[in-house]
Order: sequence, then C-alpha cells, then structure tokens
Amino acid sequence: MLWPAESVYGGTWSSGTVPVEVQWVELMLAFHWSWGDLLATPPYVRRVSWDLLAARREAQRAADERANKE
Repeated sequence: MLWPAESVYGGTWSSGTVPVEVQWVELMLAFHWSWGDLLATPPYVRRVSWDLLAARREAQRAADERANKE
C-alpha cells in the first residue's frame, strides 16, 4: 500500500482510480471520520464525498498555481 500512496501523493500515479484504501484514509482525515464512521457511511455517500474532496483539492491547486503566477 505504501508504493501506491507515495505515487498518488508524489503526483506520479497514472494507474487509473486512486486505490480505495488511499481514498478511505483521505476521507477519514478530511471529514474527521473514525473507521466505524467510514464503514457506516453508505458506499454512494463515500463516492460522492471522495469526488467532492477531489474537486475541492483540484480547485485549490489551480488557485494556488494562479496566485504563484501573479
């Protein structure tokens, strides 16, 4: 699991969808969920939460990039 996580965080992940284990850890950190909270969350809600988290992070990355150009 360490290699995929390093690749995802290093920006070199090119194997499709981020592994679910990395997604789950990110969801727990971002939303302050425990393992029990995560398991109690319906799969659809997990997916939507992951998609929103990814969109928010991408928007922040783009905003940071624009700010650095100015």
